[in-house]
Amino acid sequence: MNMAMLGTPEPVSVIARDRVVCFVEDDLSAAALRKGLEGSNLSIKRGTIKNAIRMLETDTELFALVADISGIDDPFTELERLASVCPPDVRVALIGENREIQFYRELMEIGVTEYLPRPLTRDIVMDLLRPKLMIGDAPAGQVDRGGHVVSICGAQGGAGATSIAINLALQLAETTKAKVALLDLHLQNGETAVMLGVQPGPGLRIALENPMRADTLFLERAGIEVNGKVCLISADEDLDAQLDITEAGVRHVLGLLRQRFNYIVVDVPVPFGAAMHPVLTLSRHVLVLLEAEVTGLRNAHALRTAVTNIAGKDRVFTLLNRANRPGGLPRATIVKALGAEPDMVIPDLGKGMTQAVNLGIPALKHVKGLRRHLAPIVREIAGVGGAKRKGRLRRLLGL
Repeated sequence: MNMAMLGTPEPVSVIARDRVVCFVEDDLSAAALRKGLEGSNLSIKRGTIKNAIRMLETDTELFALVADISGIDDPFTELERLASVCPPDVRVALIGENREIQFYRELMEIGVTEYLPRPLTRDIVMDLLRPKLMIGDAPAGQVDRGGHVVSICGAQGGAGATSIAINLALQLAETTKAKVALLDLHLQNGETAVMLGVQPGPGLRIALENPMRADTLFLERAGIEVNGKVCLISADEDLDAQLDITEAGVRHVLGLLRQRFNYIVVDVPVPFGAAMHPVLTLSRHVLVLLEAEVTGLRNAHALRTAVTNIAGKDRVFTLLNRANRPGGLPRATIVKALGAEPDMVIPDLGKGMTQAVNLGIPALKHVKGLRRHLAPIVREIAGVGGAKRKGRLRRLLGL
């Protein structure tokens, strides 16, 4: 097998039709691959391209191979070794640390199916790798280039969903330097504006009830600037007001926001009315937030099921808030009830969170540790690590 044939798609045997084997060195990449390639016959092993070569010397019944070339001094030498043992009908994708576009082009020229720089996230794997591997129902070329919608749903009252939504939006903007919209769809009794110490206007209700009246000036009328990068869109309707929110209105408002903002963080009311379905179907991450209480566990399970029925299971993440809070359920009980460890965890950070609400200021400014615990969530959503910037490769591909 010569290098020009590496990863060339050809018919595969019935045995190998859906088998995908990944060799990675770090747990974060493994988790991203596991989530992003969910639904395939997936095997994730610890190691690099060298381990993949050793496997292929005796085991070649697979459809696709994903191999880590991080830390390899001369990856092209290892690729030549791989070509000598890898069948021509196996798709080969690589992950590594090199972000130079010339390196990417050289890999594509020799037949590599895809190359992704670390850090990986589930979204990167789903958008860029999954279509290239032709797994499941992911068609190539369907990358949604609108603003990235993140929905947060509280599994119980007082679980902290609104507070997390606010601070997540602020940290997303701070980390990515991107424009972020914070959309509170609790039109009655919403808390976002109160927590930020601002007064919303009537623009959001008008737009949601009658999308024909939501034009390009909508944001100027309804948006409240939190800082130079974050804009709040919320409402404060009377509790006895008869609202008529429509699916078309929700979809139109999200469309306007996605044209103007890189990220839209949505505080979604629970239970979901039909009008909220567009929010979930457009979301690339739906965070189901709960506390370590019986009602939270019960409702979180129901919420995950509802989101899965509306938008698919690959978008749902469980966020355990105020973990280890005195009096809360033990972690083992939570894991047993959920059927798995929570995808994301934020510990109990003390009375500072409540003080921030009462003062009308973001907790991110003075609660020690909040920024550190939000960082993994930001990383999963935005795909940015400590360097706090998007790689040139991801910008090239339009993400």
